[in-house]
Amino acid sequence: MKLEILGAIDGQIHYNNQQIHTLLAEQHTELTYGAAFMGRPGTCLYASTDDIIKLHGDLDLNELRARHFLNHTLQQERRIAVHHPHKTWFLFQQSEDHFKIGNICPRLTPLHTLPEQTAQEISTKFKYLESLYRCYFQTASECSARLDEGLSNFGIDAQGQLYYLDDDIYKWDSFISFAHILGVLIRNNAWLSEEYAVIFGTQLQHLISEFFEDSHTSVMVARKLRDVFIPDKNRKRVRDIIIEQLQEKRVITQKILPYQQDRIAILSDIHANLPALEAILAYLAAENINQGMVLGDIVGYGPHPAECISRLQETQLQVLKGNHDHAAATGDCKLGMSVLAHWSIEWTIPRLSVAQKQWLNNLPLELDSTESAKNWLAVHGAPIDPNYFYAYVYQMTYEENLDVLAERNLALCFHGHSHIQGMYVRNQLGFDSFIRPSPKLGLDEFKHALICPGAVGQPRDGSVGAEFAIYNQRSHEIEFILLDYDMDKTIADMQTLSFPDTLWLRLQRGA
Repeated sequence: MKLEILGAIDGQIHYNNQQIHTLLAEQHTELTYGAAFMGRPGTCLYASTDDIIKLHGDLDLNELRARHFLNHTLQQERRIAVHHPHKTWFLFQQSEDHFKIGNICPRLTPLHTLPEQTAQEISTKFKYLESLYRCYFQTASECSARLDEGLSNFGIDAQGQLYYLDDDIYKWDSFISFAHILGVLIRNNAWLSEEYAVIFGTQLQHLISEFFEDSHTSVMVARKLRDVFIPDKNRKRVRDIIIEQLQEKRVITQKILPYQQDRIAILSDIHANLPALEAILAYLAAENINQGMVLGDIVGYGPHPAECISRLQETQLQVLKGNHDHAAATGDCKLGMSVLAHWSIEWTIPRLSVAQKQWLNNLPLELDSTESAKNWLAVHGAPIDPNYFYAYVYQMTYEENLDVLAERNLALCFHGHSHIQGMYVRNQLGFDSFIRPSPKLGLDEFKHALICPGAVGQPRDGSVGAEFAIYNQRSHEIEFILLDYDMDKTIADMQTLSFPDTLWLRLQRGA
């Protein structure tokens, strides 16, 4: 058997052919779930006291493909730098046309085998968990790569240094797998008590904040963790404590008691257009409607951010946070922002007071009414979105979002963000469709409905004016309304303040 060493991660020589041949001559170690050594079927493991070989028996390659695989893998591992630096890849020839690949590295102690009976042992485990997640988040933020999150895939050397054990590195999936593996950790580890959950959740929140610039990231992780199934009520309480720490005890979901009025106002996407907002508030006052909700994006795109905040603070309307509000409050405007949106947020930030930014930042991310005759949810973006305000309800996503309403036993979801007035509905027979705005629509014939009131300050459905809706709780009807307002005043202010032409031309085109 011809064997060739391709190289170590640190570029140095740590093993020779004789050492590898000697270890391969030993009987291989079985990979068993829950044991010290775990792995995928097809991987052969050969372990001594000091070293360990992984042989990829499931890969039967010709020489060209084998060398390409090894060179690519070695380059990637050197770039990401999470494995033990002595890890060395090799190639050996079984026959003229068949080659196997493998690697050898120092034998490390997998994290899942560490004892956790005493307070000291749990403290030690916490220290290594912090090292694990620091390594995990750093790899994600700097390399857009995901490590396999299981404890068995990380090990420590005699000096207590932690390394990644697995040979596989994956595409970053925005914490989807991370949330699920947290669920496994919570379900399977009784030592993770409510007391330790506070420490653990706080630790995770700090690490996420360290490696991800968007301060909303830990909230998004908390939302994904909330959707992970935990059957045992005691373990579920541990999960909920971790969620609280990730959210920094901020109000994410605000429960709404039934509104006293039959008709409630539904507004969204004001976008710093004060004349449009004033026209709607005047209409509501004339109709004696003073209750309802604003589905986010008070600021952005328009010339009156501070004035719109002050005006809303004078009302009784419940207000949600939108992505523009989040960006203006925190300065985080890399996600979900076009060039024009980014420009408008940069313009907006210095024109808001510290108190106004704090008000925006403290807004809840969803409203939930479980006490009303028809259960409903209100978000800025889409009910399926763990980020709450980045995803859209539109032609490509409405079916999945209607599925979410069905899973959560919700009749209605009021949402904004799309700037398109109308609703996607699922009838009693399970058929889905889009219904365009009309003066008044009954909702009883629909099992689920995604309702967008349109945009107060910047419609994008061809409408010119200020859009909103009124929901009648008693008759279970929705009214879609389009009002004229003093658009010339808004445009004049935008031109005076040197706004890009595209932003004020949108108001005239409704697109």
